[in-house]
Amino acid sequence: MKPFPQYLIAAALLANGMAYAADLTIDVTGLKNAKGKVLVAVYDRAEGFLKQPARVAAADAQEGKVSVAILGLPAGDYAFTAFHDQNGNGALDKNPVGMPVEPYGFSNDAVGHYGPPSFDQARVHLSEEGSVATINLH
Repeated sequence: MKPFPQYLIAAALLANGMAYAADLTIDVTGLKNAKGKVLVAVYDRAEGFLKQPARVAAADAQEGKVSVAILGLPAGDYAFTAFHDQNGNGALDKNPVGMPVEPYGFSNDAVGHYGPPSFDQARVHLSEEGSVATINLH
C-alpha cells in the first residue's frame, strides 16, 4: 500500500482547525473626536490579562463609533480592552497618579474597584459562529 501524501494530511488538519475559527467584531463607541487611533487588545486567559494580549488591532478614530475585526479566533472565552489613543503615541496616557487620561473601556463594560477589572468581570464567550461586542469608552 502506498503511503498517504503528507500534504493531504497537512491540508486536512489545517481545514479542520479553520472550521473552528470565529470572527469577533468589536464596536467601540463614545469617541469624542477623530484624532489618532483606537487600539484594541484581546486576552484569552486570566494570567495574561492586561499584560500579554492574544491579539491586537487598531482602527483610525472617527467621531462616534468605530468597528474593529479580530479574525480567526478559536471559540472560547475572551476579555478585551480598547482605548482612544488621541495623540498617536501607542500608549494609554496616564496622569501622575496613574489614572488614565485618554478614553478607555473593557468588554462587558466591566469596572474595577481601585484598579482595572478582572478577566472574569470582562469575560465574554465567542461561539464558533462569531460575535459582535461593544466597548463603551469612558
